[in-house]
Amino acid sequence: MNKNIVVAVIALVLVGVGIYFYTNSKNMSNEHGEDTTGQPVAQSHRGYDIEVTSNTQNIQPQKSTTITYKIKNDKDEILKDFEIAHEKIMHFILVRKDLQQFQHLHPDYNESTGEFKVDVTFPTDGPYRIFPDFTPGEENPQKLPVTVFEDINVGNISKYQAQAVTADTQSKKTFEGYDITFTVPASLKKQQELTYELTIQQGGKPVANLQSYLGALGHSVILKEGTLDFIHTHALEGDNAEHGGGHMESSTTASTGPDIKFATTFPESGKYKIFTQFQHQGKVLTTDYIIDVN
Repeated sequence: MNKNIVVAVIALVLVGVGIYFYTNSKNMSNEHGEDTTGQPVAQSHRGYDIEVTSNTQNIQPQKSTTITYKIKNDKDEILKDFEIAHEKIMHFILVRKDLQQFQHLHPDYNESTGEFKVDVTFPTDGPYRIFPDFTPGEENPQKLPVTVFEDINVGNISKYQAQAVTADTQSKKTFEGYDITFTVPASLKKQQELTYELTIQQGGKPVANLQSYLGALGHSVILKEGTLDFIHTHALEGDNAEHGGGHMESSTTASTGPDIKFATTFPESGKYKIFTQFQHQGKVLTTDYIIDVN
């Protein structure tokens, strides 16, 4: 099997909040969850791995590249049974390893072969990591999410200069004409549940007609500097946004905003980059914010 064995997928049970993370262990048995106290508990679901079936050598930046892959379980069997999670059976996250160039794509699926296909354009030279993110079907009775990964070098690696990962000090940032105010706790500590919030404005006015995106008002993918530990959480809904529970599964025409609240737990100290996506007037926007967790 591919050496990039599924990494400690964690389904957090935090009063119904949709959130999970993994750490980059290559020990297939190192799979954990968390109980409501935030302490690790063993999970009994299987291990999974990615088998990339396309040639990933000599990929050049700024040129469309087709990546194909299959998911295998710990019996080396091709997985063909997937649950729909956030309106898709497969989410494909891509990031350069210095936490730049984030993309969130949705591959095509061949049911007969179990193969996924996605067209990717890597913007620059450098080392990248891809994260297929999915929920196995029948052999996963608890419907726990799984994230696997593969590293890919693009172009001339000698041209790659990693950008420093530096915590943001200003609460407001601008993305594609939208002003985003990030509200995070003053003290960020590992293994403690916390909430953070994005407030969306455009042209100086609150955006009160955000649309649901992939079954939620917003999604955050959070990656740790260096190890690229992966956390995925989605927006809290209604009253639960005040109490750390629940998630939104509204229609694509839902009208709400300008605030989007999330809950998460950071397993370790370090710098994390929060990539958050939301939808407005049919356009998906991607924001980012870097924090330092003690």
